[in-house]
Amino acid sequence: MSSSKRLIINCGASRVTAAHISKQGAGFQIDKLAVETLHYDYSNDDAWLDAVGDALHTLAREHKLSGKATLILPGNQVLTKTIRIANVEESKRAQVIAFEAQQNIPYPLHEVVWDSQVVGDDGIETEVLFIACKSNTINDFCAKVSDAGLVVESISAATVLDFNALQYAYPGHDEDTLLINVGAKSTNLLFCSRDGFFVRNIALGGNSLTQNIADSIGKPFAQAEELKHKFFSGDSSFSEDDSGSKVLLASADSFMRRMSQEITRSIVNYRRQKHGSAPKRILLNGRGALLSGLVEKLAESQKVTVEYFNPLEGVTLDGDIHIKPEELRLQLSEIIGEASREMLPNGAGVNLLPDAIQSEMAFASKKPFLIIAAACLALAPWPVFMVQKQISSAHEQIAQDTQSQVAPFQSRQSAIANNKATAEDLGRKIQRVEGLVNSKSNWIQFFAELQDSLVSAEDVWLDDLKVLREQPQEGAATYEVVVKGQMLVRESVEGNAVDQEVLSRRIKSLQSSFEGSEFVVSSKGPMITWTSLREGLNVLPFSINLVVDTAKPL
Repeated sequence: MSSSKRLIINCGASRVTAAHISKQGAGFQIDKLAVETLHYDYSNDDAWLDAVGDALHTLAREHKLSGKATLILPGNQVLTKTIRIANVEESKRAQVIAFEAQQNIPYPLHEVVWDSQVVGDDGIETEVLFIACKSNTINDFCAKVSDAGLVVESISAATVLDFNALQYAYPGHDEDTLLINVGAKSTNLLFCSRDGFFVRNIALGGNSLTQNIADSIGKPFAQAEELKHKFFSGDSSFSEDDSGSKVLLASADSFMRRMSQEITRSIVNYRRQKHGSAPKRILLNGRGALLSGLVEKLAESQKVTVEYFNPLEGVTLDGDIHIKPEELRLQLSEIIGEASREMLPNGAGVNLLPDAIQSEMAFASKKPFLIIAAACLALAPWPVFMVQKQISSAHEQIAQDTQSQVAPFQSRQSAIANNKATAEDLGRKIQRVEGLVNSKSNWIQFFAELQDSLVSAEDVWLDDLKVLREQPQEGAATYEVVVKGQMLVRESVEGNAVDQEVLSRRIKSLQSSFEGSEFVVSSKGPMITWTSLREGLNVLPFSINLVVDTAKPL
């Protein structure tokens, strides 16, 4: 699919929405839209993936969906964490993020697929939004998509896409805004200001209200879900003084109180971490936001204006789309956020698709063409063979004439043999030179040993590595490797509270670890720069000269 036309599929907790998007000047148009409701027990999270697979099969079959697609995972399927790291070069940022993330997530980093989005940088620290999903979930999800006849181009996360949708729908807005996207399993809270954005995903959604109703009336979850939709849409026959009506209203009021409390807690957390102002307005989105009384409840508890978010501003709908815009605006925020991601100067997003799966799926899509090409290649010699057979007699005569002309060239065969021997001798010399080039494996091993020393030391990284070679006129040659790096000081540096002797021992311990390499025979005392700590920075630069064994050159 060309870059001007995309297939974006939002796999939510209760429905799957697929949209064909095409660029229209500075904006875009939704050419085709299809929605499939998920049929499974919403109280069973493990059943979601199979329901998504069934929905994708139905959409692909009934709406002729095929080719590459961008998939969006819901907030309840991903882990979203805001972390702060030291300001480092972009090339080193992933390694630092991985180290910090491992300390902040509840499972090993190798068991997840992750990506990150920078949300703030003050020159000293970088604020990063870390988004991850379990590897087995991603693998199973990709398998379901492939079974439906689609090729995964990328996997995005719904938690970060509301930021793009808000920028695209309301360009130039600079008012502190809280966008609340109420889904079936979770609610996404997006705090947006002129300085950036902050995201928090809470495990409170429409299914929470359903479960509360099921517990109150003693009915299964599926029956409570059906009753909820009938009652709050006005299709039920309950009167205002009916006991069942009172139970449903009490459950809704309890849900709204919990939602208001979580929003208040999130605002306090946002102001503490970002040192920002409280939101001046609240925008509601998601089908769960249609709960009667929610707008009034939030406006009363938060003391700000509350209104519904319209992500369709600036979006053109094809004439064949007959769904009402007031219904579409509650379910297209994530798709519009992904579609507008590349159009915005500071669009946010992540890609949770592993490179290995991406290559595998790309190859799978080419298999039919490769089979056809192989068949054509196998049949190609047959016409040539038939023609060859017809003119073979003529070729035999030409061969006899050629043989008579070969004799003069046979006398040159001896010279060719001598040239061949010379070429083989040169080839052997070239191989010896290549053997010297292949000694680069020493460098690979040396770097691996340095990396092990850094991992063991913790909170240490290298910024520079330089090789010093000197060959004096008299005496042996010297061969040194100078490494420069920094150590993260986690203790407070205010009031000269840092113990320099302890830090010196840590660096000297790192130096001793470097000396354990088979390529290093000794080292010179480390040079430590204390001025950074005196200036209030939590990093300690150092430099170490490693003397390399000349018998094992790098």
